[in-house]
Amino acid sequence: MKSIAGFSQVEYIEKKSRFIGLIFHVETVEEINSILEQARKDYPEANHYTYAYILDDFQQKYSDDGEPTRTAGYPILEVIKNNNLNDCLIIVIRYFGGILLGGGGLIRAYSHTAALAVKQAEFTKKITTFTCKVTCDYELIGNIDKIIREQTRLEKVDYSDVVTFYFQLDEHNFSEIKEKIFNHNNYQDKLEIISQKEGYVKVDY
Repeated sequence: MKSIAGFSQVEYIEKKSRFIGLIFHVETVEEINSILEQARKDYPEANHYTYAYILDDFQQKYSDDGEPTRTAGYPILEVIKNNNLNDCLIIVIRYFGGILLGGGGLIRAYSHTAALAVKQAEFTKKITTFTCKVTCDYELIGNIDKIIREQTRLEKVDYSDVVTFYFQLDEHNFSEIKEKIFNHNNYQDKLEIISQKEGYVKVDY
């Protein structure tokens, strides 16, 4: 699942109309409504505040905000879809320059501004992170300690009658690390998942 990090802004001029593209990472409708309200305050007296968003891969909406039907919000939504973005809001604000663009011109201007905003953004990917613990006997600690310290995010180690490591692993290497620990822990499956959560991390595309 792909999204963008934070916020980016671009500007595009077409036949004296000024188009301002804003792109945000969002996760709730309440957050979106707050951003839309703030955009109207930050860019007063604009003629149109058009937008589109996709949440949770299925919840989506667009608004032409007074532009002819499907000439503004819908092209913005198509840019979001074509870039496989999720949890993403794009707002394109227009200050009318006095020259009519026509339906095709509007579609091109709004989609181009939205595409510029996407190009400017940093991308993120949603991954699952596991918080785990592993126990081992003292005679086996060497290799296990090395694997966990070098290939996971170690949180703490408890030393009692056995050694217990607490650490975090991401989904992309969970199976590989689990197998390595299993092989070095006398072939005993002593890895336990304490909790898991989903979150976005920055990636290069």
